[in-house]
Amino acid sequence: MRTTDEIARIINNHTQAIIDNISYESIEVYNFLRKEYEKKNITDNYLFQFVYRSFYRLDNAGLPAEFKTEYFNLLERYSKPDHFFDFHTILKKLNDIENYKKQRTIQFSFVSKMQNTIHSNKPIYDSKVAKVFAFSRAKPVLSFDEKVDFYKKQLQEIEDTYKLLIKNNSIQKVITLFDEKFQGNNLGTTKKLDFIFWSAGKLDWEENSIGFQ
Repeated sequence: MRTTDEIARIINNHTQAIIDNISYESIEVYNFLRKEYEKKNITDNYLFQFVYRSFYRLDNAGLPAEFKTEYFNLLERYSKPDHFFDFHTILKKLNDIENYKKQRTIQFSFVSKMQNTIHSNKPIYDSKVAKVFAFSRAKPVLSFDEKVDFYKKQLQEIEDTYKLLIKNNSIQKVITLFDEKFQGNNLGTTKKLDFIFWSAGKLDWEENSIGFQ
């Protein structure tokens, strides 16, 4: 796992490439989802569900329709003020539904995106973001609860790092460039960092254009 200073150096060394790799469409789609979500009744909003599945690539994960129906049911349920967002409970309900390969999987990334939809100040966990942090994967021998705790700690590390970077103005240049390119984006700083870190990880993953060694 990289230190906050190492992460800041990576971002600051490649600010322009990171911003260039973020599309206007991504910002517009995210804002569309926020507006549709705020209308409530997610389970009846099939346009929201369709765009959400496409945006977060839920349809590309080999998961059956039953999983997606339960996912949006849970999103609706935990949107209510009296429901504390509980990763263990949500992941267990989704884990009970086998994927197309008849496997039970821990879909932590998708559930972090569910949390972000409900609480926009919470960061997402994504393979691209995890790559910037140089996170490892949970060992197969761990139990369900141990795996969930493992990824929750990594998500907390992302959140803590974001807060520290913001507090210290460590990557202000890339945030400024983001706002200059996407004027009137209406995004909170955490969401901007979601896009920035996802873009940084995607560049290295697909183009090998950022030296993370």
